[in-house]
Amino acid sequence: MRRTFAVPVLALLAAALWLGGCNQPQGTEVSVKLINQWGTPATATVIYQVGDGAWKLAAQKDYGEYSFVVPPGETRYGVSVNCLPAGSFLSTFGFFTTYQLTTSDTTAVTVSCLNFSDQRFTDATINWDVSAVGGDRLRTVTAVDDSNDATSPDTVGAITGSQQPFLFLAYATDYSFGNLKGVRFGRYDVDAYDSYNVTFAASDAPTLGSVSGPATPTGFSDCSLDAVFATPEGLLADELADGGGSPCSGSFVKVPGAGSNDVYAVQANYQDTLNDRSLVSAVFPEAAGIGNVTLPALPSPWPTSYSVTPAALPTFDLDHPDADATGYMIFFMADTASGGPPTFWQIFVSPDWLGNATSYTLPDLSSAPDFGGLKPLSGDEAMWQVAAFFSDQPIGDWLSSTRWITTGGLVGMPVVPGAHMTAASISNNFTVP
Repeated sequence: MRRTFAVPVLALLAAALWLGGCNQPQGTEVSVKLINQWGTPATATVIYQVGDGAWKLAAQKDYGEYSFVVPPGETRYGVSVNCLPAGSFLSTFGFFTTYQLTTSDTTAVTVSCLNFSDQRFTDATINWDVSAVGGDRLRTVTAVDDSNDATSPDTVGAITGSQQPFLFLAYATDYSFGNLKGVRFGRYDVDAYDSYNVTFAASDAPTLGSVSGPATPTGFSDCSLDAVFATPEGLLADELADGGGSPCSGSFVKVPGAGSNDVYAVQANYQDTLNDRSLVSAVFPEAAGIGNVTLPALPSPWPTSYSVTPAALPTFDLDHPDADATGYMIFFMADTASGGPPTFWQIFVSPDWLGNATSYTLPDLSSAPDFGGLKPLSGDEAMWQVAAFFSDQPIGDWLSSTRWITTGGLVGMPVVPGAHMTAASISNNFTVP
């Protein structure tokens, strides 16, 4: 009789797992999620760096999701994203984001990218009447439009889809905060060229909350106060607060019917225009059931002696006088001497990534695919801003957040609902040698 030797099933399974494990990358996986201004996945070119090593292309795992591995013994990594993929109608511009972090900060980051994929846009007709609250004009805010109109009906841009947010603000005489007469918020199932009737009632009169903030530091102007109402779908309504003085005080409008995922960004800004410095105090309360708002104390300003030596890739001192910075943000913009389109670059650096270093030099990414235009040339005009920010939440929570709002133009900042943040910044410009 012929004998066969049976290999135990468990032994085969163990061997298969061991052999499979030999082919798996060892270390810590970092995931990178790209979202557009409406919170849906976006695509772009993503590169990464381990330690101080070379920049390489990250692997695409899914639509809008990328990853790479930080090997054992290393914790520092970088992620850079070109947010305008080749073929887009804005691809002649450059919008770049870089994170310099450690695996202790986070292993899952999110980058907000301007991207028009997977959205269907339409126009909606708003037939409105605000006479019941004493108004004579209407402001309508959607995820893609912010329209003022003194004559009904108004035509506004919108995104097609279920439960799209619309904010309606009634005013009298002009669109100043003091002349706000009514507020309505609703969600609609939007199809192409829909029409809506918006008739205000006396009960739509605005409800206000109070804001109290820090006193004005020496050399700075009194606060400029603003409140932004933001929904996950990308609706952003600003100029919903008004105030000033020292200490900073004012009021903001409460949006009725706000949902559990809607959020405010309430911010007081103090300017030293003579030295191009600013201080910011901000909170991000959840909109549903919001009460009055108290802003946190300001950090120290950057010294007026702060400077950057002109270079194509300059070095920034990241040694703010307050030693407990949550992180640093650098904004670098270059206009070409030939009159071509500008390049915008936003960099976030964590204290853990810096270690004992107190300065940071912009990395040379020009050899990476789709990053060739990032390094300015001699004669180009460069503008820079460096900010130290402080928060009750760590930098990893901010850069993992899937909520972002624009802070002017196409530059965005992450939002952590319920958190607070303060920041000190200084800016200047130079001609690239």
